[in-house]
Amino acid sequence: MNLPGIGTGGLALLAVIAMVGCHAKPKSGTAHAPGEPEDEAPSGASFKSGRGVSVKPETQRLMGLKTAEISEKTLKRNVEFTAQVYPAAGRNGPVTWLAAGILPDSRLTGARIGQDVALRADAGTTFSGRLLKLSPAPDRNPDETEILVSFTGPSPETQPPLFLQASLTLPEKGPSLTVPRSAVLRTAQGSFVFAVNGDAYHRTAVTLGAEADGLVEIIDGLLEGDSVVTQPVESLYLIELRAVTGGGHSH
Repeated sequence: MNLPGIGTGGLALLAVIAMVGCHAKPKSGTAHAPGEPEDEAPSGASFKSGRGVSVKPETQRLMGLKTAEISEKTLKRNVEFTAQVYPAAGRNGPVTWLAAGILPDSRLTGARIGQDVALRADAGTTFSGRLLKLSPAPDRNPDETEILVSFTGPSPETQPPLFLQASLTLPEKGPSLTVPRSAVLRTAQGSFVFAVNGDAYHRTAVTLGAEADGLVEIIDGLLEGDSVVTQPVESLYLIELRAVTGGGHSH
């Protein structure tokens, strides 16, 4: 089954959970309607709306579940985004290309026209660009900005890839809340973390800022002193999806 945000690692860990469930003893006299989330799933993990995913200690050990308390740190504020490439000018020799991407305004504080932008292709080829323009994103959320980068590339006969990974370094600011990058779940619906909620783990929407040194800035969604799951977030998400969609149990 293909599910958004779930990699092969998450599916492998789900198999471990299913193995635990196959040896669990069913509770007598307990029945659930098809598709209804169970209070105590035989897989060793369960989900309840408003509370989150609960995982038995034995299953936590098999999953390698780990948590960490979020803390304030000063980041270098390296902001990365995917940029679409298209030609700007030049027919002979080196060509000027443009690369355009979109980011939330909150992640671009301190960005300035003319600053250096590093561009990298999946194959490893790199280009040096400059920030050309910042403007409101067309037909998008009003809190998003379109970033336009110019760079000199090869001749038209050796066109760069359609998409490049762009990175720009912004000025440091005061300490901000951060979580390990592994704690962030990125889906088509947005970015989330699994926050510790008593003895459960609640999927919580977060607004992300800069990323550097394996850490991600949290602009909104968490408070200092909160704890989050650092691994395996994909497996917790899959447990939740199975419960919500009525996936049942694997034996």
